[in-house]
Amino acid sequence: MTPIPDPLLRTRLRYNVLLETLSDDEFRDLETQLIEHRYTADQVIIEDEGYGDEVFFLAEGRIRILKRTQTGEEQLLALLHPGDCFGELELIAGRPRSARVVAVEPCLTYALKKPDFDQLLFRSRPLTLRLMQVLSIRLRALNNHFVFETTRRRELYRQEVQKLEQLIEAAKRLNSTLNLDELLDIILDMALEIVNGDRGTVYVLDEGKNELWTRIAKGLDGGRITIRLALGKGIAGYVAATGDTINIPDAYLDPRFNPEYDRQTGYRTRSILCMPMKTNNGKVIGVFQLLNKQKGEFTESDVAIINALSIHAALAIENARLVEQEKQKIRIERDLLAARDVQMSLLPAFPPKIPGYDFAAVALPAREVAGDLYDFIRLDHQRLALTVGDVSGKGLPAALLMAHMQGAVRDVARETDNVGECVTRLNHRLVESTSPEKFATLVYGVLDIHTHCFRYSNAGHNPPMLATGTQPPRLLETGGTLLGIVDGLTFAEESVPLVPGDLLVLYTDGISEAMNARQEQFGDDRLSALVRDCRTLSASLAKDRILAAIEAHQAGQPAADDITLVVVKRLAGA
Repeated sequence: MTPIPDPLLRTRLRYNVLLETLSDDEFRDLETQLIEHRYTADQVIIEDEGYGDEVFFLAEGRIRILKRTQTGEEQLLALLHPGDCFGELELIAGRPRSARVVAVEPCLTYALKKPDFDQLLFRSRPLTLRLMQVLSIRLRALNNHFVFETTRRRELYRQEVQKLEQLIEAAKRLNSTLNLDELLDIILDMALEIVNGDRGTVYVLDEGKNELWTRIAKGLDGGRITIRLALGKGIAGYVAATGDTINIPDAYLDPRFNPEYDRQTGYRTRSILCMPMKTNNGKVIGVFQLLNKQKGEFTESDVAIINALSIHAALAIENARLVEQEKQKIRIERDLLAARDVQMSLLPAFPPKIPGYDFAAVALPAREVAGDLYDFIRLDHQRLALTVGDVSGKGLPAALLMAHMQGAVRDVARETDNVGECVTRLNHRLVESTSPEKFATLVYGVLDIHTHCFRYSNAGHNPPMLATGTQPPRLLETGGTLLGIVDGLTFAEESVPLVPGDLLVLYTDGISEAMNARQEQFGDDRLSALVRDCRTLSASLAKDRILAAIEAHQAGQPAADDITLVVVKRLAGA
């Protein structure tokens, strides 16, 4: 190669860390042996474990010397600038390259082949000494770098072990209680301790209301107040809605931060780490909002450890919720059982005992409480009022309406002797006292034990069946429509005689509509035939025969509706 024409490049090369030890004549001789190489940014100049026969003198640009670790991470060993040299170790040792060299930016180097380099070392003792000095300095630098990196990694490992120990301790503490308020306190304390935060809040997601909530202590009496936050609103609401993590190093430089809390309390929020609390399948059930890391900013390591804590916390919260739901269910069931006792106490404890007649009755709720009713009301020594009804709905609402209607029936029964007028007044009271979607069906009748007549009015109910003689039972349908929907309706009445041996059956649709596994109803026709066959039985035996037939038809299927049955038998010879 001819002498280097560019004076600046020649000067840089002349005063290279190695070549500055040469005399001017030695340098001029060396110039003719140098080979120019140009490299683009990120271009590999030397590959690790590769072979080469050149030493490089850097004239322009910078290069990185890198070494890949066993874990695949590339470790920076040195950053060289113009005036440095590289590649000399391999030429001296005769072994493969020991590191990777990459251009940081466009670079210009001048290379010297191994034979020429060997001759240069042999001829120039000052250059050889300088090379030993350079290698010694680089070795010291590598030793210092190794010590620093080892210390740094040891500290990182210590911190990771500490966080893992904290995570293990957190898992233990999270299993120490099933009280949700106590659990939220534990989760927050552990999260702040792990990331070295100052304050924070743990929110729980209420999917039904699309909002976050938390309960915080207020005062010294142990009381708590509930704070609610709409899903998607504020930083925590956004995190709950999206599942994203938000790490804000300076709160007051972020437009999403609302400084109102700081203004009200005098607290100064610096940094914020807001993360979703997720189950192991990725479902968001809450949010961590942590404030003011004690030293520096929240890091990716903080994010990773809180994410690990999140799975344990979410599981603990879900378990606490299930326990709370189970407790609530037990309380409701206990209350319903108590309500059932109250409701059953409203029904007649025993059927009436009237000479010449036999009575039997039963009410079987499909749930803890029922919407069916029956009643016997002794109006005077000659007349007995009977009623069977069914209100809309199931469970507790239906039971409350049933109790209301039972009280109303007892009131109107003593206001007038006209059966139809009684039902008309009952309808008016239900329209006035219940909502439009609530309604009821009812059969109300009065048995005169002297005339042996049964006057009744049927308000949209299953028609009672009167079995007399050998004919199919007669259906008692006279009356009107449903109760509680339209005011101003009038209800008709009819009087039917009861002769000795007659059997009168009043019932609700839980009997005629009883289902088996094939979704087949028991049906009116089957019930009618059964009532006719029971005509010769006592009221109690007829009741038991009907219930047994219903149970056989259901064949183990649970009842879908309440079952109520009242049987009246006029005894023979009475």
